[in-house]
Amino acid sequence: MKRKLSITLLMIWALVMVCASALGEDARIFDRADLLTSSEEAQLGELIAQFQEDTGMDFVVVTSDTAHGDTSQQTIADEFYDRGGFGLDEDNSGILYYIDMYERWHYLSTTGAMIDYMTDARIDSAIEQCKSYLSRAQYADAVSSMITLVRKNIQKGIPEGQYQYDVITGERLTARHKVLTSGELLVVLAAGLIAWLIFSRVVKGQYELKGQTYEYSFRENSKVAIVDRQDNYLRTTTTRTRKPDPPRNNGGGGGFGGGSGVHTSGGTSHGGGGGRF
Repeated sequence: MKRKLSITLLMIWALVMVCASALGEDARIFDRADLLTSSEEAQLGELIAQFQEDTGMDFVVVTSDTAHGDTSQQTIADEFYDRGGFGLDEDNSGILYYIDMYERWHYLSTTGAMIDYMTDARIDSAIEQCKSYLSRAQYADAVSSMITLVRKNIQKGIPEGQYQYDVITGERLTARHKVLTSGELLVVLAAGLIAWLIFSRVVKGQYELKGQTYEYSFRENSKVAIVDRQDNYLRTTTTRTRKPDPPRNNGGGGGFGGGSGVHTSGGTSHGGGGGRF
């Protein structure tokens, strides 16, 4: 089993190297299934460049029409992204859209900050909306639509209540995301301003002598007298905090803004999801 996995990962790495050398270091479209024309690739490349500039995150497209044995689309997409060194920040934040023509399956792999923007529910929605384009062999439209959908979700922001959870154990990995309303934001700003004004007046009052000067003889007016010292034991207090329960549905999106399932591939955390077309 380990030998088969190693061979598969080697094939993925070889695919990355071949594609990168053929298309250049800045390439983000790897059309191994030859689904796109040259002009379509150029247009999609411009969309991706604009996407990168606007969001600060990466977008990669990979197509394939060959069999990969027992290796899942998830593994292929995750490994391709990781081994390709994609991502524009220190967390390698971005998304990879993988179209598998052999299995008739398309998949989204998310990394870094993209995991919180593209929740399970948003991934499912995007996959469903692009499915019809692939079924009609409108591959460029499918990719273009996916870029647009991901961009819109980023513009919406991280959903209220968003959290990450382990897809294997269901354990919640991050706290729910809190979005401040405009009213709450004004209250916070007002409280900060009041606190700053009070602090400023106190400090100013301490350093002002109000026009008077005086001399104080500390030698004549000070004395030290230690009368007694005693330590008294009062009591011991123990506080217990209840640990929150993991999501009941294995983290599939209950309550508030749902969540993002996270798994580890090659030491890197990824989110993702896909479906047939």
